[in-house]
Amino acid sequence: MVSIKDLEHSLSAFNQKHINFSNIDQNIIRIDTPFYDRHNDSLIIYASDCGNGNIKISDAGYVLDDLETDGIYILRSKLRMDFMLKQLNSFAIRFDKETNELYTISSTEQYAVNQYLLVQAMLFVNDMFMLSNKNVSSIFLNEVAGFLEDNNIRAIANRAIIGTSGMIHRFDFSIAGFKDIPERLIRVVNTPDNEYYAKSVAMDVHQTRKVEANAEFYTFINDENTVDNKIINLFNSENIKPVLFSKRNSVVKELAK
Repeated sequence: MVSIKDLEHSLSAFNQKHINFSNIDQNIIRIDTPFYDRHNDSLIIYASDCGNGNIKISDAGYVLDDLETDGIYILRSKLRMDFMLKQLNSFAIRFDKETNELYTISSTEQYAVNQYLLVQAMLFVNDMFMLSNKNVSSIFLNEVAGFLEDNNIRAIANRAIIGTSGMIHRFDFSIAGFKDIPERLIRVVNTPDNEYYAKSVAMDVHQTRKVEANAEFYTFINDENTVDNKIINLFNSENIKPVLFSKRNSVVKELAK
């Protein structure tokens, strides 16, 4: 039988192997995380002392600066800006428009949870705003929300679940279960060839399933561009139902139960 000690040991071993800390100066610590962006680069965040026993955890502006190198300027669009701020709020992450930073203020005791939320927010923003030029005014998450609403599917946005490790796992939509109908939890993938974001989704589902054993999991995938088969295979292997958005009507009946 699994024990708390087993889980604590597993989490500690993972952190020691995959998370690296180094000093930038006396007041700033660099953290190399085990998560990767679309360039196959490790996501790096920074922790700095901000007084009163609190620390600032920040991406140093990386995510938005990286999007701008691809011609995606979130700050120039009120629609995209409002959307981003709303989603960041669901992760409890703040935004500094002067420095482009995604950041949070944390106590040392809550550092692990807040680090995870920041990384998840970075992955989400990077994926959701990688839009083709002809669709820069559109946001895929909104399209999925519109589909659910148009089909009278009673979905609630931004469901957060605490996993066995104490980390918070966030789902874009949840559909309540009833009697023999299980809860349905949905994640949205905008960039259909972003293997690393897909892996983070699969990891969230894997951890959530330990506390929500009867839930069913779906991911809606923007298939405007070619979908990487490795992503489909990954989701299938984790018992996550991949739904190509062009085929979304095929799941209306089961989601509307």
